[in-house]
Amino acid sequence: MASQGVKPAEQLRARETRDKLVAALERLLKEKAFTEISVAEIASEAGVAVGTVYRRFENKDALIPVVFDLYRARVEAQAASPEGRFEPDLEAGLRPALRELTRRAWRFLGQDGHLVRAAHLHARLRPDLVGDEWEAMIEASVTSYGLLVDAFDSEVKRGDRDAAARFVFYMLNTLLVEYGLYPQDGPGVGLGQMSGPDFTDSVADAIYGYLATPDS
Repeated sequence: MASQGVKPAEQLRARETRDKLVAALERLLKEKAFTEISVAEIASEAGVAVGTVYRRFENKDALIPVVFDLYRARVEAQAASPEGRFEPDLEAGLRPALRELTRRAWRFLGQDGHLVRAAHLHARLRPDLVGDEWEAMIEASVTSYGLLVDAFDSEVKRGDRDAAARFVFYMLNTLLVEYGLYPQDGPGVGLGQMSGPDFTDSVADAIYGYLATPDS
């Protein structure tokens, strides 16, 4: 009878160790970029030997899918939470809806920007490790923005609604991410330390101007 419990116990310990390593990696990501984190640092943060990391992950790159899974899980949890459900006030209009949308996205960046940074970077650098799920997430987001565009049909003047939804996705995932994660680097410096609320409202207004302008 005792031997029958060995394998489940080993599996439980293996899961617990893996969870410790993943939690350690996330803590380190809050302090530095993934590229700057060593396997030794992950082991030390988790309180295990370096060999323990390598028994579960072939190399550091094998942790990239783990980062993506963390990011995806956080996005899904946010979307499923009462705070994350976005139900625009149709009577208030498109512009206030866009402002609320950008503010919510900004708050998510404040909470989980370390995962956004790592996921976005390695989706470009190592798409082979991220897989098709990244593209699936993008298409799901585009679809949700398409629903928003359709909800304010009378205000949106763009003829190609699919192109409009994709442009909204692009704006939100470049402007907000760029300034939210790198405010003191690159083009963000030119904003002169614009506050988060002012920035998100400005992004929303820019998107509103685009959607409310007829196709040429």
